[in-house]
Amino acid sequence: MKPIGNVIKVDVAIIGGGIAGLWLLAQLRARGYGALLIESEQLGAGQTICSQGIIHGGAKYALRGQITESAKAVAEMPTLWRQCLSGEGEVDLRGAWLLADHQYLWATRSPTSWLVAFFASRLLRSRMEKVAGVGSGDYPPALRHPAFRGTVYRLDEPIIEIASVLSVLAQRQRQAVVRCHGPAVPARDGAITLRHPERPPLVVRPACTVFAAGAGNAALPSAAMQLRPLHMVLARGPGLPGHLYAHCAGASEVPRLTVTTHHDAAGRLIWYLGGGLAEEGVKRDRSEQIRAARRELASLLPWAEWSRVEFATFIVKRAESRQSSGARPPGPSVFRDGRTLVVWPTKLSLAPILAERVQEALQTLNVRPQPADLRLLADWPRPAVATYPWDREDLEWS
Repeated sequence: MKPIGNVIKVDVAIIGGGIAGLWLLAQLRARGYGALLIESEQLGAGQTICSQGIIHGGAKYALRGQITESAKAVAEMPTLWRQCLSGEGEVDLRGAWLLADHQYLWATRSPTSWLVAFFASRLLRSRMEKVAGVGSGDYPPALRHPAFRGTVYRLDEPIIEIASVLSVLAQRQRQAVVRCHGPAVPARDGAITLRHPERPPLVVRPACTVFAAGAGNAALPSAAMQLRPLHMVLARGPGLPGHLYAHCAGASEVPRLTVTTHHDAAGRLIWYLGGGLAEEGVKRDRSEQIRAARRELASLLPWAEWSRVEFATFIVKRAESRQSSGARPPGPSVFRDGRTLVVWPTKLSLAPILAERVQEALQTLNVRPQPADLRLLADWPRPAVATYPWDREDLEWS
């Protein structure tokens, strides 16, 4: 497809530069489609950069003692992502890296916690392995303490360094990733005008437009969307007891606590806390949530010096397809309105499944692969990767 004047024709215009949009772009272009991704802010801004980077393999969703539809949907994702990271998958992620090759599930001495973890281990025998005692050295560093009492399982669930994944995807598809000044809203005829204060506008005419903008999809009248907020917690300071990538089993299908470990721009160790703490925390203000986090950590890991740790919180709103119950959708969602698709991956790890479903939808629309001529965009501005939440200047630490 060649440009005509200031008009660029493409098979697919993707609105939104999170993991869903970038993965879809890479896969479509690998299969010969003329695809273009348009982002009005930063790559990953919103949900992607605020996720904990866990490539779920189903353990989190088997905590009720049964294999759910969510568990089935994610079962193959760790293997697929590892193949892509090693350059053996269709989407090439070489150059991105893992924070950890696997994570853990730990149960406290509470009978309900132990039973939840035990039944999950029975259901996921091939992906969940019990770890020998503290003295074996196989426990994660934060749990290697004589006072630890509990059971630990190793999960086949890697944790990705999200910014590196976004950077690799954007660099490999650089000519097809552009920034638009202001929202990229299709006109009635489907045309999208790219604007920038320093350049004359360009018009993109796609055969199909895919909205993968997370909460930004709400701009479409046809987007049946729901928002499920989380009140996430960040912890930093010399009192943190080492690295930890783990779920702590509670009494429900939601982990009592989910911990991932990161480093901020100054090299300081960061614990990123989600799970039940974050879900229940939407009912609490900042001060109450920090107090709740301190109580939870002191209860689970009492040997750490929590008085030497400072905390910050923020709200992230998960955008998903609307469910009548308001619960999390079982998997990725694709909705069609004419030649427009509105999509949500539901979980970061499910971006590959979403991309497959989009391509199936393109076939029903009779959109056939035709490489696009993007030379008019050669010097067009590109979006940068978003800043991690722990490096945001507006956070208040205490």
